Amino acid sequence: MTDVSDQATEFEELRRDAALASRKPSGPPPCGECHFCEAELSDPSARWCDADCRDGWEKRQRAYAQRPIR
Repeated sequence: MTDVSDQATEFEELRRDAALASRKPSGPPPCGECHFCEAELSDPSARWCDADCRDGWEKRQRAYAQRPIR
């Protein structure tokens, strides 16, 4: 027989699993260049120039994932 604490723990685990499953991919590792426009980056831990480049990269990745495999 489960009590309220057990039910709360189970609910928390379900929510955490759902959140982990729906999170955005972390993307490629930093390489010193923007992964979208290939501009040189001054921050060695950065992967994109700005949010526009990041969004463009993510849009391109979604398009690649949806194209048919031949």
